[in-house]
Amino acid sequence: MPDEIDLLRRFRADTPGPDDAAWSRARTALAGARAEEPGALGVPVRRRWSRRRPPGGRVTIVTVAAIVAAAAAVLIVNVVQGPPTLTGRLTTSWEPARMLPGGGHPVRAPSGTWRLMSYLVTRGWQENTAGPEPGWLTCPSAMTCYVEGDGSTSTSGPPDWNSFYASTDGAQTWSVLPVPKGITFTSALSCASAAECAAGGLYYGHQPVYLRTANGGHSWTVSPLPAAVGQISNLNCVTATACRGLASATGRLMSPGFDLIADMHFVVTSDGGRRFTVVPFPRGESIQSVSCPTASHCVAVGLYDNADIRTGPDVDHGVLMTSDDGGLTWQDHAWPNGYGPGPVPDVTCADASHCAMIGYVERNGREGNQVGYSSGKDAVQYTVIAFSSDGGVTWTASTLPHTMPYPMMDTLTCPTSQTCYAAGGDLIAQRIGKTYNAESSVVAVTQDGGRTWQRVSFAVPAKVPGGMQGDSFMQIGQIQCPSPDACVAIGISDQGSTSTPIYTNHG
Repeated sequence: MPDEIDLLRRFRADTPGPDDAAWSRARTALAGARAEEPGALGVPVRRRWSRRRPPGGRVTIVTVAAIVAAAAAVLIVNVVQGPPTLTGRLTTSWEPARMLPGGGHPVRAPSGTWRLMSYLVTRGWQENTAGPEPGWLTCPSAMTCYVEGDGSTSTSGPPDWNSFYASTDGAQTWSVLPVPKGITFTSALSCASAAECAAGGLYYGHQPVYLRTANGGHSWTVSPLPAAVGQISNLNCVTATACRGLASATGRLMSPGFDLIADMHFVVTSDGGRRFTVVPFPRGESIQSVSCPTASHCVAVGLYDNADIRTGPDVDHGVLMTSDDGGLTWQDHAWPNGYGPGPVPDVTCADASHCAMIGYVERNGREGNQVGYSSGKDAVQYTVIAFSSDGGVTWTASTLPHTMPYPMMDTLTCPTSQTCYAAGGDLIAQRIGKTYNAESSVVAVTQDGGRTWQRVSFAVPAKVPGGMQGDSFMQIGQIQCPSPDACVAIGISDQGSTSTPIYTNHG
């Protein structure tokens, strides 16, 4: 496999002073795959972009014929009877949680020590089970975490975020709680406290709604959203009733192949979702990620929406905005030089002054939308993490450790102004069962605002559990750190998988 070896050589040339040991390990692993039968490298080096790739999950693209058939089936059903519509607020009764099968004795390790802790699996698999299906992860406190699970059993088609799970012991054990009938989630939970949370959703797949729980998911209040608000994809809740976020009234995609919404706007509620204020962003600027660390200050990042849908968004030149009045008005700022937002813009702020965001550097390839992670004429990209100490106005890029060949970070969290965790994968091949995986799950941590980084790696279990494919260990999709020594991360699994790795540094 000369391309992969050449890619690692180019990493050395692109990145001054690489760690020779890390490069050697990667080269040895890749070379080992040569001795295997053709196709032994189980996952290709080229990476696929998808800003809204299901957290903890990959979706296989469906064929046009399947889409047409599904649409025809829906049309036939709708002729007979349309889906229900919610005309007022709906409050469900309190329901008890049901414990999922446990994983035996909890894993014990000194505080701050990372290890593979448990697997997220469906009911019925008895080996080291401790949690739910893969999905969106939210941890409002050191001990409390929630997962909005993807209940889809198909390897193709859209995810089905229609299940809800909770852990109150730092992700060691999990319980399942009922979701209101007809509800699927459209955003991760945002929690003002361990029990008070909100999220966007759909009612019977067609009506945007706003969901609230005051007791950690034992009961829910569901409110229909005005047409001007549309479907919520992001929320920041500073109190139980005051939340801000991103929504779209049309859901128009920027272009085929990019799961990016073109017409995002900012939404604000101060009364628990009874009323919303809708704030449009400037025409042509499509915000994809927003962080509001206080009631007044927000930072937003995104891309320019190219009017020509065939060429897609400009992933090399980003949009950067700040607000000091809770998102009612916004100020544009120049995007920093040296890196672009890529197709997965993400920003997080520890406080009103200190923020961090994921950026992408492109080397040895043509600019623009030819994204990927390969040798030859295609662009070669890797992640940098940028930091701001003036509330998101100016930024300084920080390069991740040389022990991480071509890192591609999917998620970022900063529990303090100086401590941040970035999680994703890097190009170090590993053997999983009888095949090689082209990437490894990795976490990078800084405790000095990005001046230095440490790589955290994870050993692949000798036996991959049933229901989980080998590429579950090739990347980490999400990470939550309510405090520096209390992090939980979730791996990435294929659509329809029943298991996903969970990682933690809890004591």
